[in-house]
Amino acid sequence: MKKALLLCVAISLFFCACSHIYKKTALIAWPEDFDYVEAFCEIDLRFEDQQYSGEMSLKVEYPGSIFIEVYGPFGNTVLSVARSGGRFVMHTENKELTNEDDFFRFFHIRIDDIIEDLTFKGTLTGPGNVLRKERENYTVTYYTGDDENRICWSGQKGDFCVKFLEANFSKGESIGKGDRRGE
Repeated sequence: MKKALLLCVAISLFFCACSHIYKKTALIAWPEDFDYVEAFCEIDLRFEDQQYSGEMSLKVEYPGSIFIEVYGPFGNTVLSVARSGGRFVMHTENKELTNEDDFFRFFHIRIDDIIEDLTFKGTLTGPGNVLRKERENYTVTYYTGDDENRICWSGQKGDFCVKFLEANFSKGESIGKGDRRGE
């Protein structure tokens, strides 16, 4: 009985470790101007009393479409956000929300602003590969160097960063084609 329990624990730890294996960040060629991005990312959230790190996928089309899925350690979806054609839905593990104001209450960021932030719209300042955008309640910092590929939102309630592992800026192509270099 003890051997079976020990084996189950060992297998569980192995699968958990495999789900967090280091993923090499692709060299991403960020276009100067783009309205579409599809990406596989890592998210690191430290917000008020909440903390989460994991994987996510996103698809954004400026000006009004976004789809985000955040995955748990075993690949299950723990949060999804979808907005397209005037319809909004956010699923958490135990709720479905259809009002964009709920997203704002949770993250303190409006959906339109996050779409603009993810497509680099608006006034960006800074030298070279580190750009910034000042919003009323938070700051967005873009790290677009060869090994960075990260966007961070920082505000009074906390911050979260999205590290792009793979990205595609051409609608109709799957991730892994076109906009990656050096692999």
